[in-house]
Amino acid sequence: MAQNNNQKLELRWKGKRTEVERIVLPFQVVETINEPRVGERKQAELLSRQMPKWWLEGWKNKLIWGDNKYVMSSLLPEFAGKINLIYIDPPFATGKNFSIIIKVSDLERIKEPSVIEETAYRDTWGKGLDSYLQMMYERLVLMRELLAENGSIYVHLDSHVGHYVKLILDEIFGAKNFHREITWRTGWVSGFKSRAKNWIRNHDILFFYTKTDDYTFNRVLIPHPEGYKRRDSTEKTQGVALDDVWIDIYSPWSMSFSKEKLGYQTQKPEALLERIIKASSNDGDLVADFFCGSGTTGAVAEKLGELGRRWIMTDLSKFAIHTTRKRLLDIPNCKPFEILNLGNYQKEL
Repeated sequence: MAQNNNQKLELRWKGKRTEVERIVLPFQVVETINEPRVGERKQAELLSRQMPKWWLEGWKNKLIWGDNKYVMSSLLPEFAGKINLIYIDPPFATGKNFSIIIKVSDLERIKEPSVIEETAYRDTWGKGLDSYLQMMYERLVLMRELLAENGSIYVHLDSHVGHYVKLILDEIFGAKNFHREITWRTGWVSGFKSRAKNWIRNHDILFFYTKTDDYTFNRVLIPHPEGYKRRDSTEKTQGVALDDVWIDIYSPWSMSFSKEKLGYQTQKPEALLERIIKASSNDGDLVADFFCGSGTTGAVAEKLGELGRRWIMTDLSKFAIHTTRKRLLDIPNCKPFEILNLGNYQKEL
């Protein structure tokens, strides 16, 4: 920790750079999915009075393959100050093996990182924690620029780097715009985890920040248990306001019977994202996830009512993009979305 000439408290690391390079590259539309056909357009026109302005104006949700630093820089000309909610689940620790275990029937296969992924990971973790913090700093600066004035950001981490990143968030968003550190109990304690010679780790943390003090927040209520009665029987209540310790949502990986599991080790439960999106956005708002992994954020945004939320998701992993694409196509009445490339373009056939 150190103070600069302006007496601002900040986290310092070797090679820290506060100026963020903004390179704007063109997006290439690789595929447009669920575009209404001619016959379907007439039916859509009949429903148009019920549909939001963004749908009528031809908005398409966006799934983007590329380095999120350059993706966000390239989104700025159109989307600066327009994203209402950002959720990110970046890698938690340095030096992690980024191969992915894929299950096909009863067989397991290991998907190794591509050359592009390996290069990016080497740049991020090649110098240990210093390079990781620089990576996060640059991307959080861009996220703040993309956030709307009423926007919120949730940064999902664990104890390895969480409180380093908390100080970076204070520097970029301002300590006054920090609202809560949410503790999420991830699931059951079993197997090798339960044999640790230590307190058993069983939670992640989510830092909740906003861009300003005028932000969207819809109170979340937990229903009372069946048969619950208040002492004052004349007062009707819908439930208890949720606090910042969440013990009622389990990771898909903690439950062998979970139907959500897609073979993606870092996959987060839909209930977790549903809670966040409902609380910090409204119908038609634009939600973004710049480390989208298996696509939980977009999948949940699609399912929230007839209007849902608009979404933008990005990932550097081609496997993540393919996994997310398939997941979205399995959602009934999934709205049109584009798959775009940035910085690694396909030749026209």
